[in-house]
Formats: sequence, C-alpha cells, structure tokens
Amino acid sequence: MESPPRVYDDPMNRPAWRAPLSPRLILFCVFLWAGAAGADDGYPQGASTLLELGRYSTHFTYPDGLHKAHMGRYGIGYYEPVSDVVTLFLQGGYATLDVDNDPVASGQSYAGRYLGVGAHWETYENDRLNLAAEMSYTWHGVSGAMLNQRSDLSWYETYSAIGPVLRFDRWRFYAGGYYQRLEGEETDQGSVNQHRNLGVDRGGGGYLGIVWYMDQTGSVGIYATSGTRQGVRLVFKRDF
Repeated sequence: MESPPRVYDDPMNRPAWRAPLSPRLILFCVFLWAGAAGADDGYPQGASTLLELGRYSTHFTYPDGLHKAHMGRYGIGYYEPVSDVVTLFLQGGYATLDVDNDPVASGQSYAGRYLGVGAHWETYENDRLNLAAEMSYTWHGVSGAMLNQRSDLSWYETYSAIGPVLRFDRWRFYAGGYYQRLEGEETDQGSVNQHRNLGVDRGGGGYLGIVWYMDQTGSVGIYATSGTRQGVRLVFKRDF
C-alpha cells in the first residue's frame, strides 16, 4: 500500500532546503560580505599623477672632507602600472641646493632642475598588511653665481627602499629602510677655475610615511627619512 504524502506542519521537521533563513545565518552572511568588501577597499591601483614638495639634507665629499648639502625638490610625477604589483614612474621639477662651508663659494645658493625614473612594487594579497619596495635613479643639475664666481653642479642619485605597508580604511602607513648613493661633479669658473668630482656619498637609514585618502582618487601623504638622508616631503596624489 502506498504511503500517504508527508505533511510538514512542524517547522522543525521541514527539509533543510525549505527552512527559512535564521537571524544568525543572515548576520553571518553580512559578516562575510563585509570581510570581502574590506579586502577590496575600492581605491584604484591605476595610473596617477602627483605633486611633490620636499627638502632633505645629506653630505657631499670634497677634498677637505664632508660638507652637509641641503637639497630641495619641488616637482611633479607620473605613475603608470605595468602589472598588478609593479608601477613605473617618471619624476622631475625644480631643485635647490645649499652647501655648508662650500670650499669655493661659501654662502652661495644653487638652483636648477631634476629628472628621474623608477619603479614601485607593492603587494595586495592581504587585507591589511603588505610589502612595498621602490627603486629610482635621478639626475640633478644646479647652478649658482656670486661676485667673480660661478659654479655648476650635477649629480646622480640611486635610491632603493623596502618595508611593510599597513592599510586601514582611508589610511596607509609605510615604514622600512633605504639605501642611497650619490655621485657628481662640479665645474667652477671665475676666481677659482677647476673641474672636480664631488666624491661619493653612500649610506642608508629608515623612513616613515602616512597617507590619507580624501576620496577614492585623491590622497595626501607625508614621508620622513632619517640617517644618511634626513628630511621630509609632502605628496599630493591623484589616481585615475
């Protein structure tokens, strides 16, 4: 004899596929959605432009020893991604220089320009903590003149850095270590006529950076370095 069809009057005996969603299950799904949204915070990793205002001090090597050089860089940059983690960039602008107790032109200020290229690498696998690295090669050329004396200086800077980056909501926190190497030359005309190498200054230190996204495409950041290069730079960036 064929059994009569089953009637599920008791909600506890209903098949799982017909059971209503419980508040706990709904809350669990909300948490999963929030976690997925947190892993992709919506900030683009596309091309970008920036405005950089920075000043730092390092050392030039002269025949009579080390002289502290105060450098200013005020320029723009363009970043273009070539993969999910690597971005190439071009930077350039106005450069200034003052050298303490300059062996030839003490008290003279220099001005000129700088131009450089580089690559930035940053991982995005983790929601909060990732790793970032950067390498750049920059040329500087400045000139200065005073009574009966003119000096032209040019130098090349190799810079590399690596460290963790912490992403939290609209904030980015950078920290790590860097290494720099400077090589250049100086040509003096006037009371003193000579051509000489500036020597080589190399060394490293640490850096800290804080970036705040004003919206999904615009950010402002401040970066500080210690050690061989001591200074601060302010960066306004726009992604598109």
